Amino acid sequence: MIFVGVFLLWLGCFASYLSSNKQKLIYKSTSKFVAWLGYVIALSLAVFGLTTHFGWLVSILISLLLTMAMWLLLVVLAAHAKERSILVFAIGAAIFPSIFLLGGH
Repeated sequence: MIFVGVFLLWLGCFASYLSSNKQKLIYKSTSKFVAWLGYVIALSLAVFGLTTHFGWLVSILISLLLTMAMWLLLVVLAAHAKERSILVFAIGAAIFPSIFLLGGH
């Protein structure tokens, strides 16, 4: 359930990034309302998924930390991979769930 939660959080962060007017991964930014609603739903599901192994407070803090790291990675990758949204999505989808493999969960 942890992997599903982290992947959902990545989807939410990616969607919220694509709603920005300054992003260069796709030609036209997505709807802000739909993207941010998706982020909030994904964040809620990620926190719920993380509570299967951690407490509520720890799950919220992990989700906050992962969100900041995901947005940072998005900004750095998007600067070097203009108009390659699938590549950026695949890199993030591979990196963040694998972090928990290193931790032994």
